[in-house]
Amino acid sequence: MVDFILTADFHLTETAPVHRKDDYIGATLRKLKFLTDLKDKYNCPILCSGDVFHYWKSSPMLISFAIKNLPNMFSVAGNHDLPEHSLQLYPKSSLHVLELVEKVVFLNDVPINVGGFTVAGFSYGQELHTTGSDIVVLHEMVFQSPPWPNAVGYRPRDLVELFGSAKLILTGHNHGAFVEKVGDVWVVNPGALMRMSIDSKDYKPRCYLYSSKDNTVKEVFYPIDEDVFEDAVVSSVVKDDQLKAFIEQIDFSWQGGLSFKDNLERFFKEHNTPRKVREVIWRSLETTN
Repeated sequence: MVDFILTADFHLTETAPVHRKDDYIGATLRKLKFLTDLKDKYNCPILCSGDVFHYWKSSPMLISFAIKNLPNMFSVAGNHDLPEHSLQLYPKSSLHVLELVEKVVFLNDVPINVGGFTVAGFSYGQELHTTGSDIVVLHEMVFQSPPWPNAVGYRPRDLVELFGSAKLILTGHNHGAFVEKVGDVWVVNPGALMRMSIDSKDYKPRCYLYSSKDNTVKEVFYPIDEDVFEDAVVSSVVKDDQLKAFIEQIDFSWQGGLSFKDNLERFFKEHNTPRKVREVIWRSLETTN
């Protein structure tokens, strides 16, 4: 018996990320159909931990695509879903449109009953606090080990201590999937639905099935095509140690009179940053704008 399907970080967009050479919308559609089929198979709710859209003010075409192809689900808002990353501006967002047409039930910190469980949600930037609910869904940086030096976020045990009586904690924002059991409590971070950048070329998108009867979490992989990135780009992927060296140098005095781009260019010159590292940084900025 499956009580919930757990997923996160769809980042729906009608613009293919840089260096994806396949039919990106088609690939997105196949995954959403797979998710819908899972929901029909197990006849259970879907919980999503945010970033349904890649841009909060999506086009009417993309909103229509979402209304037509997303399975009904319960979700919080991620940083990409929120204008200026502000929960107060949520009513202006495309995600709010999905709520109005009853495609999405928006979760907040007041627990609601979902399938016999109490579920509470915290959108990006919302202050976390104990809710007394069985399940907590949130969109904040959560990791098992810091993804970069001095990374700010939560470890699974931090959330288990904070939420007390919760049986399951679903997180989003970190695009790398992981599952950790702390005592009897599962902390599940499903990762991203799509591979949006070259550094995720070997990543296997997945969702999870939660069963309370035997307190288990099962990993289910989405269908993917292996060869979706341009070959020339794949062959020049920067090594992890080069990126780590770049990040460790990032303690940098920014000049207020310059744009972010100009400051970054200045940083590259002053620190003699390798070309491949610069390319990865610029590509990352392009896919997050």
